[in-house]
Amino acid sequence: MTKKYDVAVMHDYFVDRLVHAKSLPRLLRGVSEKAKGGGGGIHGVSQEDIRGGNAVNLAHALARLGLRTFLITHSERAHRGLLEATFEGLDAEVRVKPAPAGLTVAFEEVVNVMLGDGGGAADFGPERLDDEDWAALERSKVVCSVNWAANKRGTDLLVALRRRLGEEKPIFMDPADFRDRTTEFKGLLLRQRKEKLVDWVSMNEGEALASARLLGIERTDLRAVCENLARRLRVVLDLHAAGQSYSSEGTEVASARVKAVDARRLTGAGDVWDAGVIYGRLKGMDEPARLDFANKAARLYLTNESPVPPTAEQVERA
Repeated sequence: MTKKYDVAVMHDYFVDRLVHAKSLPRLLRGVSEKAKGGGGGIHGVSQEDIRGGNAVNLAHALARLGLRTFLITHSERAHRGLLEATFEGLDAEVRVKPAPAGLTVAFEEVVNVMLGDGGGAADFGPERLDDEDWAALERSKVVCSVNWAANKRGTDLLVALRRRLGEEKPIFMDPADFRDRTTEFKGLLLRQRKEKLVDWVSMNEGEALASARLLGIERTDLRAVCENLARRLRVVLDLHAAGQSYSSEGTEVASARVKAVDARRLTGAGDVWDAGVIYGRLKGMDEPARLDFANKAARLYLTNESPVPPTAEQVERA
């Protein structure tokens, strides 16, 4: 029997080096002073290597929640072991295209600043997908295309997904931080208004406010921004911010409070939040409960000793 999936995810895989800084400005000043003095080492900086990339993080979080997950990504041999080990024991199928993994150095303090080399994520077009991939996408309830910002072929991929999968297939997009490609992203937003390439979009506060400016939306309160963006783009818009999360289809807005925590990490939390809202929708939760579930999932990830997303049971007990 041909396997069916709850969620299909594509495309990016990064190896993340997390640099934990007590004070990011002080660390950067130290780097600058070392460089001016001819170079040298800065000792005692806590670091760890983890698998990353929005698609891999999202797929891992979805599988940890118990959803049948299909992932299409990319890697060369050197970094493939870390990728494959991530999904051991989970109900997930991983198909790896031969292209280099992306590499990221993430400086983490109160915020995180990431330096990225996209590798194969930077040029992932629809020609990377073969007939077996398309068949698996057709057997998935939801198809997710994430990290448009890193992919020069991101719009081409979305266009191909809509044309090949049809209007009835729900397509989810999280663009990631597109703010160094605003002209191209505005083109995507305008095309979305005409062609409805995606049905469902997730953004953080900065991405939502930047999108609103690109579309001439003058409101700055996040509830109104969420409603206006959803209506203009004809999508379900899920928006997560520091104190509150929101969702709208363009009329009413649902929301749920985000509890403050002492975070052990920041990188990857948005992907866990996305997994939570997707899980909640597939399980038929009402909107406030769906947002609350996602908030709890992200909170558990932020406070976990290791960078591992929670299970559905752990979220429900939180």
